[in-house]
Amino acid sequence: MSLGRVAVTRGVLLRLREQLDFTKRGKELLEMKRDNLAAETNRLLAKIKVRHEFEQRLMQAYESLRTAYVTLGYSRLQSQAFTVKPLEAKVRLHSVMGVLVPEIVKGQKPAINSITDPSAYAAAVQLTSSMVELLSIAEAEARIESIAQELMLTNRKVNALERVVLPKMLETLRYIEGRLEEETLEEFFRAKRVKAVIRRQTR
Repeated sequence: MSLGRVAVTRGVLLRLREQLDFTKRGKELLEMKRDNLAAETNRLLAKIKVRHEFEQRLMQAYESLRTAYVTLGYSRLQSQAFTVKPLEAKVRLHSVMGVLVPEIVKGQKPAINSITDPSAYAAAVQLTSSMVELLSIAEAEARIESIAQELMLTNRKVNALERVVLPKMLETLRYIEGRLEEETLEEFFRAKRVKAVIRRQTR
């Protein structure tokens, strides 16, 4: 809106000051949200830094499984696997600074004591541990994806307030204050002139 079209009244000035204070508080809250989301992202990034080492361990687990497959054959290995209950896990949503992120709730590690073959047991030990770790990494990556989108949006809002909205409000505020001050001075000098005229007429 052009400054020339702004209504120059004390009521408008008071409302604009209130809006300015409200906008500044909103910006502070958004900055706090942005900083917390950034901190959470950094924490999650540190958590998935182990992905390379995890992939190496996973390859070793699959190598153990391949050895068990060669030793037992498909049918016997499958029979050994059927004695173990699957790892239970469910996904629920969790709020981080208003952002819904997935949380994987893991059940107890499957008991593998029922596996009797040494090669199959060795593979089961490594695969069970790898599955638990895989779920943790997957959870962290999914959270990062959700938080990163909100972080970019929040950062854009902060920048818009900082670079566009607040400067325009301050400019309008100063314009109204300046015009009101001019009007006050004009009224003061007008009143002095009227008093001078009245004094001359009463002499």
